[in-house]
Amino acid sequence: MSLNKCVVRLKDSHDTEHSVVVYAESLYEAALRGLNRLADVGWESDGETIRQVEVEIHQEPTTHIVNVPKLLNCLAVINGLVLGTVTVRSKEQNLAHRVLLCADHHGLSARTYP
Repeated sequence: MSLNKCVVRLKDSHDTEHSVVVYAESLYEAALRGLNRLADVGWESDGETIRQVEVEIHQEPTTHIVNVPKLLNCLAVINGLVLGTVTVRSKEQNLAHRVLLCADHHGLSARTYP
């Protein structure tokens, strides 16, 4: 899979729109990277105040709406499963692996574009 430029947008409880550009291989990876980038600049959420983020993929532009609480819950479940495995991976490989496990766990395809 190749990295694609993605714009991740959300509106907070004050109706302020926030957006960041990230590079990711999948929709869910882009959503997580976007939320992480926003947290790096001081934006915070507990997963309850923000219900969804918009991810715009710049290849053949496609927009997806990701349910943030479900995504975070899925990662929590997958983290519990992955913690029992002894595997050495880079931080990037680990994130991509967990995103794919999360998608597989829910019967979804995290590979939405090549």
